[in-house]
Amino acid sequence: MKLGEPSTGHFRQSVDASGVNTSDALRADAASLMPDSLWGEQGLFAEALPGWCERPGQRHLASAVEQAMAERGILLAEAGTGTGKTLAYLVPALLRGERVIVSTATRALQDQLFRKDLPLAREVLGLQLRAAVLKGRTNYVCHYRLRRAQSEGLLDNRRAVQELRRVALFAGTSGDGDLSALGGLDEQSPVIPLVTSTRDNCLGSDCPDHRACFVMKARREAMAADVVIINHHLFFANVALRDEGVAELLPSATTVVLDEAHQLSDIGAQFLGSSVGTAQALELARDVLACGLQQARGLADWQGLSSRLQKAARDQRLIAPQGTHRLDWTQAQALEGWAAGLHHWQQVLAGLLAALDPFEALAPEFTRLIERCREQQAMLVAWQRSLAETPQDAQAAVAAQDTVRWLEVGSHFLRLLATPLGVGPAFSALLAQRPQAWVLVSATLTLDGGFRYTRARLGLNEGSPALAAVEGGVPPRLRELRVASPFDYARQTRLLVPRKGFHPGDSEHSLRVAELAARLVAVNPGGSFVLTTTLRAIGRIASRLRELLPPNRVVLEQASESKQVLLQRFAANPEAVLVGSHSFWEGVDFPGEQLTLVVIDKLPFAPPDDPMVAARIRRLEAAGHSGFMDYSLPQAALALQQGAGRLIRSERDWGVLAVCDQRLASTAWGRRLLASLQPFARVESVDDAAAFLLAHATHVPASAAAQSPAATGHGAVAFED
Repeated sequence: MKLGEPSTGHFRQSVDASGVNTSDALRADAASLMPDSLWGEQGLFAEALPGWCERPGQRHLASAVEQAMAERGILLAEAGTGTGKTLAYLVPALLRGERVIVSTATRALQDQLFRKDLPLAREVLGLQLRAAVLKGRTNYVCHYRLRRAQSEGLLDNRRAVQELRRVALFAGTSGDGDLSALGGLDEQSPVIPLVTSTRDNCLGSDCPDHRACFVMKARREAMAADVVIINHHLFFANVALRDEGVAELLPSATTVVLDEAHQLSDIGAQFLGSSVGTAQALELARDVLACGLQQARGLADWQGLSSRLQKAARDQRLIAPQGTHRLDWTQAQALEGWAAGLHHWQQVLAGLLAALDPFEALAPEFTRLIERCREQQAMLVAWQRSLAETPQDAQAAVAAQDTVRWLEVGSHFLRLLATPLGVGPAFSALLAQRPQAWVLVSATLTLDGGFRYTRARLGLNEGSPALAAVEGGVPPRLRELRVASPFDYARQTRLLVPRKGFHPGDSEHSLRVAELAARLVAVNPGGSFVLTTTLRAIGRIASRLRELLPPNRVVLEQASESKQVLLQRFAANPEAVLVGSHSFWEGVDFPGEQLTLVVIDKLPFAPPDDPMVAARIRRLEAAGHSGFMDYSLPQAALALQQGAGRLIRSERDWGVLAVCDQRLASTAWGRRLLASLQPFARVESVDDAAAFLLAHATHVPASAAAQSPAATGHGAVAFED
């Protein structure tokens, strides 16, 4: 089955009646490219999926994907929530019958694609294609490290011992060793790093379990598959390190789909830079002790060597301030004892290196430990090098100018990072290497109706080598498509933006957010999210909500439990309230009455004192641009769209979005952010928003009328609506 022939017309953006921005050529041929027998109300998908709705935007996106594949072009596509973008790119990719790689933002989305969306598409199309999912090493049980963890007996609590036993049983019965299939294992479990490998500690072909290795098995299956599902972390780890199993895979695919493409720049920056920290040092110390006791017991003071490295790393963490912070290089140098502590850490690594050297020929693991010592030493030296020192190599000097050195401080760790200001040059060069089709799709890629900001971040502006026409090609290589959401936001939603009383600079802002949220939660028959822009606000808002709401309203708080457990508890309690920050703004899907209220505490601007944000703004302003208008505002717009996107997930959903930041309605730039959202119906009164919730409810909570703060006056405040 062939979807259509590629258009040879030049791209001209226009808008058709269905709200789709598309090229004239794509619009003209859309009907013939996407037959009713597949997408229509009586088509194959309608037969397979009860409640299937025909969506013109989905057909347009599928046509554009097919055209990009035929032309070996690049497609930037924004597909509004509810478009059905996954099937829109899977169907033409599967029908074309060539190898395709699909990369998603998270492992959870990988699993959804592999276990749900892809099997559905294959079944409906009647295609027998081989599919594989490939993740990074840390997702698979390592037989060698599992056995070593069992023999060490170093776990110091009963729960960890039980988890280790569960992992061992799982490894003996699992076909792929993917820990995501082991239910109930906390993703933050201390057992996971003991039973999985990393690039640093993997022994590769020297491992005695190499033939049975789950990672190698996953890579072999990926190389033999027609459709391979990876994630952006793995994608960029390959680009940066060329050793995560995708290096040989990418050139073999004719199409690469990058879903959730709005995350590409930030994820890419993590992997195209470098980092070293206390976690790596502690892991190295632990592996030195284990290897020394197993392979050369009594031949060196393994306990002492391990302890000294652990102490040096932990002492360096204690030099930094308590809590969580991000400091730039200059701020780090100003910390009392910082340079001396870092020098001592380097000396400890040098001593460890000297102690390990005589044992290198004894076992392959000693060789890897020596390499890790040298790598950590080199990264510490490079990070601490004075800003006035310029690398002798010209290419390295240019790279240093576009790199930010900064310090990430956590409650129990610190990391020293060197991060590129942008991924544009590297990403554009990758797309230019061979004439593959690249499909970049997300629900949030545009600002003011255009892709200018996204193109700039990904290096896809005029003159980019990636945009050169392919051989014998069809210019231009880059096409853009914007597909509106099919949802009726004016009917299904209300957007509350208070005009007064909610300025983020006020000291009581978080408490006022909690009090507004409590008034709406009390009459909301479904689940509620309160999304914050800072971790500090979570505790204040959650605590105040517990004071204001009746006991039957469960208030869940980020960091009290793992994200996985919190989401499970939220799904199990139909009237729960979840208060969370960054990780809950996207990739979380609760349709229907599971989620009918989303409250956002303030506009999601990145903190201006963040080292990466400050450096990017400085670079823009040095070039004569506005740091606020050209960086901060677009970033906030995309983040706000993601947070708002949690509310409506289907044609049957309804609910209220409240943004507790008066600047959204009172400033010119705020109104620009407002225009970037879906066309919600606006209200300015809390009472109007509450009335909408009650009017659309299939039932009213028993506690709503009698115990709401608005009704009783208990703990309530007067709002300027």
